Amino acid sequence: MKQFYYLIVFFLISTYSAEGRLFKKEHKSSNPLVVSVSIHLNKIYEINSVNKTYMIDAYLVLSWHDASIPDWIHRNNETNIIYENEKFPETIMVPSFEFINILGNREIINKQLIVNPDNTLIYNERFHGRFTSDMDFHKYPNDKQCFTIQLESFSMEKKDLVFTNPQLFPKVLDPSYFEEWKILGKKDYVNQIVYHHLSTNKKGEVFSRCNFEIFAQRKIEYYIWKVMLPIGILVVASWLVFWVKDFANQLNISFTLMLTMVTFNFYTSSLLPTLPYNTFIELIIISGYISIFLTLITVIFTYAYSKNHKATIRINTFFKLFFPLLYILYITICILVIFF
Repeated sequence: MKQFYYLIVFFLISTYSAEGRLFKKEHKSSNPLVVSVSIHLNKIYEINSVNKTYMIDAYLVLSWHDASIPDWIHRNNETNIIYENEKFPETIMVPSFEFINILGNREIINKQLIVNPDNTLIYNERFHGRFTSDMDFHKYPNDKQCFTIQLESFSMEKKDLVFTNPQLFPKVLDPSYFEEWKILGKKDYVNQIVYHHLSTNKKGEVFSRCNFEIFAQRKIEYYIWKVMLPIGILVVASWLVFWVKDFANQLNISFTLMLTMVTFNFYTSSLLPTLPYNTFIELIIISGYISIFLTLITVIFTYAYSKNHKATIRINTFFKLFFPLLYILYITICILVIFF
């Protein structure tokens, strides 16, 4: 009797092993696994210009066809089989993937796998993650940035897996996704990336990468009223020293304005990372430094070398027109160089 039970157990183990070997054998194919990708964007928030990061809340949907799924998975049932927030069966292969430009691990809120009777599989998850991308701040605070989501297979090369039909939803992005930004457009496409560190092959290993890009422009209104207008007022105020007759008062006004300009410089420096170039708003602040410094030098020079009161009046009259024209020329050149 015991021998009969051992025979039954051996038969079941052999059958399960044969099915597992059959799955692995059939899955190996000369054709790559074609995976359709779509992302439904809920929100982009916590955009940090200093760290060049942004948070994304979205749904990820992967769809593919796998002919190697064993028939016993469906149990002769024509309805969909759904696995939700649980471990998926080992006999069903879900392609391993990763977000290339994510910092740390993504937080998976919910996940789901749908197995259709025709062996079409749909993987769906909602995730949160902190992403990063290269940013150009030359035109800051009127700069345009690209917020990117890059998806790639972790271990399957292009010969084994190919992404296709990338779609970013909704088709028309809601302006509420960005409180401080104006949405310009979006783009989704698939390209290939070559890695040379994964193989001794000189040509490298080729992977399929899915890219989702959202283009936005920073709203400049806040910076016009809170930064640029006060700086402009300080610059104009620095020219008023030519209407002041007392030399001591002229020096006090110039030094006070210089210290105020330093305060604005500290404020704008906290909004951006350390950059090897000057942004547009920094050029405006530099113009304030230069204007106030030149007026200070002019006042001291006029006081030291003017021979009489009439000469001082003539010099001051000249600089009343010279400094505004020089400043307008400087700002015009900066705008032409940076924006055109």
